Amino acid sequence: MIIPLSRKWNPSFYDKLNNFVKIKGERNTRLYSDQISKAQTMPNLQGITIGSAKRMEAAIMFFDFANFTSTTSRLSLEETLMILNISTVTVMKIVREWNGTVEKHTGDGVMAILGTETADQNDIAREAIETAQTIKYIMKSDVTPYLLGKGLPALDFRIGIEMGEILISRIGIRNMSFLTAVGSAANRASKLENLAENNGITIGEKIAANLNNYLHKFLRKGDNDNWDWHYKGSDEPYNYYHYDFEWPEPKEWAKQYRLLIKSIRQASS
Repeated sequence: MIIPLSRKWNPSFYDKLNNFVKIKGERNTRLYSDQISKAQTMPNLQGITIGSAKRMEAAIMFFDFANFTSTTSRLSLEETLMILNISTVTVMKIVREWNGTVEKHTGDGVMAILGTETADQNDIAREAIETAQTIKYIMKSDVTPYLLGKGLPALDFRIGIEMGEILISRIGIRNMSFLTAVGSAANRASKLENLAENNGITIGEKIAANLNNYLHKFLRKGDNDNWDWHYKGSDEPYNYYHYDFEWPEPKEWAKQYRLLIKSIRQASS
């Protein structure tokens, strides 16, 4: 039986993330009140060796804030750092919960690789969309209210996701290298993030094609002149979509999930 979304979104899981936001907030409040020491060395990078690469089918997600520079220009450096330490670290925590990898920080955002532990394209798409849904929920229900409570501004965010074949490679020289995802899926995901609505999720056609049919009713076809992707060797446009499904409150999702499973079983019997 194929289900559209997993049971991972539940009250105990939400409480775990909710507590994470509070703990990070309190730690950063203390940090904000202290003098920040200067870094002496850059951290060593681990993982894939320099010059090597791994080919795989995976999803790429970009997250960042809209108008971050203009909004934070009125803040102190410490306040800006506090926003990043709470928001982007929470995004990283959620990515890890779905066994994803943070490829890099993009200043005020995060680039992540998801779905690397399965070859099933439906599972890759589901893991990516659940990660994005959770980020959206936690940002709106926990992170933003916490920051507002500290007198900091609310920041709109954007999420773009795409999937496809990529090369994960480490580029550089000894003691100076970085991990990167190479492939058109990564390029499209970056573009999709720019086309996302404020506090919204935008996905590529391949992600959409691999989502369960139940979720297709939550897709709105995108239309922007800056999106000019086509299928290779063809004039057929490669579409993108705004994804409007949002996690219900965790207890409510538990109820909806049971009803959904029941309806799927009845339909397949």
